[in-house]
Amino acid sequence: MIRAIFTVPSLVLASVVVLAPAAVSSCQSPPVSAPDQKVLSDFSKKAKDYIGKEQMLTESKMKPTADVAKLQQQRKQLRDAVQQSRANARQGDFFTAEAAEAFRKDLLNILNGPEGKKIKVSLNHAEPGASAEFRVNGEFPNQNGQPIQSVPPSVLKGLPALPKGLEYCIAGKTLALRDSAANMVVDYLPNALP
Repeated sequence: MIRAIFTVPSLVLASVVVLAPAAVSSCQSPPVSAPDQKVLSDFSKKAKDYIGKEQMLTESKMKPTADVAKLQQQRKQLRDAVQQSRANARQGDFFTAEAAEAFRKDLLNILNGPEGKKIKVSLNHAEPGASAEFRVNGEFPNQNGQPIQSVPPSVLKGLPALPKGLEYCIAGKTLALRDSAANMVVDYLPNALP
């Protein structure tokens, strides 16, 4: 009789163990294809190269300050130096046609995934929202230094990691790549979100 009592729970436990991986895999995004993985890897390399070049500029050595006016002046000096170093920058340098397609696929999968509804609600209620009128090499349009809407962690997990100094920002359906030290738009992807 004792044997029968231990056998039933072990069968139940075996069923749970067998079913658990299937339940977990249904919550994950579909795997990224090899061509998309290469495109996203190229995007990440460009991002690292960008930060490496910026760090070589003397203006990148910003001094910590509590004075907002001094901080804005340092940001402007850095932005001016970066703009000069990449005077021919244009939309699509980072978000190439191939990268744009890969990012749109990733974002569509994320927003149609298990947490998609919560993410959409979060993005719709986030304050403050930046204007989606981006200009490459232009100042990021957060009025008077207002905080910038953060991208939900569940979205960031599905996007290529960025080096310190660059961040993703969402405004409307546009995904922007922002240089946080210079408060500058590095590139942007219109209609990134479905």
